[in-house]
Amino acid sequence: MFLVYNSDILPESDFRLSVNDRAFQYGDGLFETIRYETNRVWFWPDHFARLSAGLLALQLTPPNGFTAEAIYKTLLQLLAANGLTNQPARIKLQIWRQPGGLYTPATNTANVLITAQPGNPFSITEKGQIGIYDAFRLSPSPISTFKTLNALPYVLAGIYKEQHKLDDVILLDTKGNVAECLASTLFWYADEKLQTPSLQTGCINGIVRQQFLRIAPTLGITFCEGFYKPEVFSQIDAVFCANVMGIQWLNHVNDYPIIPSVKAKKTLDLLLGQLQV
Repeated sequence: MFLVYNSDILPESDFRLSVNDRAFQYGDGLFETIRYETNRVWFWPDHFARLSAGLLALQLTPPNGFTAEAIYKTLLQLLAANGLTNQPARIKLQIWRQPGGLYTPATNTANVLITAQPGNPFSITEKGQIGIYDAFRLSPSPISTFKTLNALPYVLAGIYKEQHKLDDVILLDTKGNVAECLASTLFWYADEKLQTPSLQTGCINGIVRQQFLRIAPTLGITFCEGFYKPEVFSQIDAVFCANVMGIQWLNHVNDYPIIPSVKAKKTLDLLLGQLQV
């Protein structure tokens, strides 16, 4: 397989990083996971906008020529080099500060790594048993809405999921409000409203979340962001999680069995029909 490192397409076997690299030493960077399917890089403007905002928050300076148009072209070149243009693919774009300094960096200039591998088609599936993970709680910060290279809360939540034989977990914020699932945004339908946790819970500003917030008003769908305790799941018509890889209906959250209502499914179908990939 080939990858892109600072604009050069290289065989994966030729890629090397120094032990002093700040991605390894400090997790000093960001990433985006991007879907390619039906000959398109899905949601690219939103991905690039979130990445650009994250670079500003981390005070990272990207290489010259780091524009949405140039990177999009590079993504297509990498897909072609790996023979992935005619199938679903998963692209990961990572950007981090170049070596130098300890906690205080010696430079703000960034490295860029882009990889691509085969993926699965965008799908709507189900998850049976969902638990609440509250050993490591999230909190809002200047970087909490971005995908950073420091993902320890999600790593630990993933270990908890495996240990308890769950299909997914819901993370909480420091005040006990539901925040998000392990690798996706959390949504539910109640009182004829689509609802999702506030970004002030410390959750990621998901790409599908952004799409739904943008689309819902045009379809006459009321979409609310707020703070909700786990007990909310006892009073809802449906709950699902979503990311750029797909949608998953959640059938059982802790002690609450949930069967999606017809109205909830129709609402999701309307939103999916308008996704601007």
